[in-house]
Amino acid sequence: QGLGIEGLKILKQVADELDMAVVSEITTPANIEVALDYVDIIQIGARNMQNFELLKEAGSIDRPVWLKRGLSATVEELIYAAEYIHSRGNSQIILCERGIRTYEKATRNTLDISSVPILKKETHLPVAVDVTHSTGRRDLLLPAAKAAIAIGADVVMAEVHPDPATALSDSAQQMDIAQFREFMDGLKPLLNLNKQAAAIK
Repeated sequence: QGLGIEGLKILKQVADELDMAVVSEITTPANIEVALDYVDIIQIGARNMQNFELLKEAGSIDRPVWLKRGLSATVEELIYAAEYIHSRGNSQIILCERGIRTYEKATRNTLDISSVPILKKETHLPVAVDVTHSTGRRDLLLPAAKAAIAIGADVVMAEVHPDPATALSDSAQQMDIAQFREFMDGLKPLLNLNKQAAAIK
């Protein structure tokens, strides 16, 4: 559940020191106004993708919204949720594929990698892929991120913890700092290839 406002204050302090942006999930419409003092991007989590009061409130602010696909939501339903935000005046939306619920048990969720080019084709919005929550496995983060970049994702989201073994939750899906460096090194060839392709265009 997080630390509430105290957690946002800590995030803001660290972000200011490191010149970084703060993204945090907000679960109720009433908390959005308070969060704006600390958060650069409002995240709407998978379980709230169709919380229309929350979408309405997020649509009324001048702040980017990170919208995660619901656990059992179709691509069309994700687009409709984004349109609901947009219809209230906020066009700053990032769509996030984070895996969907299927009968498969090998991973935490099933990464619907094909949703990325569909979302890119059907909308003008940037598309992110959360490789952590879709796979739930540290050993799959790099291959999943490579697939996301190769298929056209604009952003890859992955969890990092200084010491995953002591994490309060989800330790099996988190990278430590050394593993994160390896993760980024593993993505560099693809990122460089994309830069070269963009230059040729």
